[in-house]
Amino acid sequence: MRVNNAGLIKTMALVLVAGAALMAPIGAKAEGILNGLSIRGGLYIPQNSGIRSLTDFGVWGGGIDYKLPFVPKAFNGDNWSTSLSVDFHYSERKSGIFRSLPVSINQVYTFDEENGRSPFAGFCVTANTFGSTIPSGGSKTLTRFGAGLIVGMNMTKSFYVEGRYEWIDSHHVPASPSGFRGYVGYRF
Repeated sequence: MRVNNAGLIKTMALVLVAGAALMAPIGAKAEGILNGLSIRGGLYIPQNSGIRSLTDFGVWGGGIDYKLPFVPKAFNGDNWSTSLSVDFHYSERKSGIFRSLPVSINQVYTFDEENGRSPFAGFCVTANTFGSTIPSGGSKTLTRFGAGLIVGMNMTKSFYVEGRYEWIDSHHVPASPSGFRGYVGYRF
């Protein structure tokens, strides 16, 4: 079977032109897309001593948080916001590897600004996928649901610090990933 290279090149060019035409309006609205997005890094401190034996004190990690303006808020008022956050924490030691991927839907109330700073507080519902390996050969990845409390401070319009404590279901889990997470973030 013979392949028509000229026809293939024309088709590829047409697809590229159509794709560029479709993406042009999105590129013009890029600032709007980034509005509400934040990146962050921080530390997860597990409550369970079984996980702590794999992590020493804590587990470094990072993630993103995106405010969802189209999702209804649980409570009325302009100071309430809904966001989706996805974080990843990883630790590798001689005693084994621990990894955690919490995905949370957050409801946060931002208090009035005072001296350029505004505190915030709220709650979250989380699905945490976590797993660990130990040198003797064990490995298991599980997903459990939980909830938590959030407190933080908007230091400037872009920089913030946040702390949260989450309780994760420990049903049929040797070591629940409940614990404290603290972050420093940047909002676009």
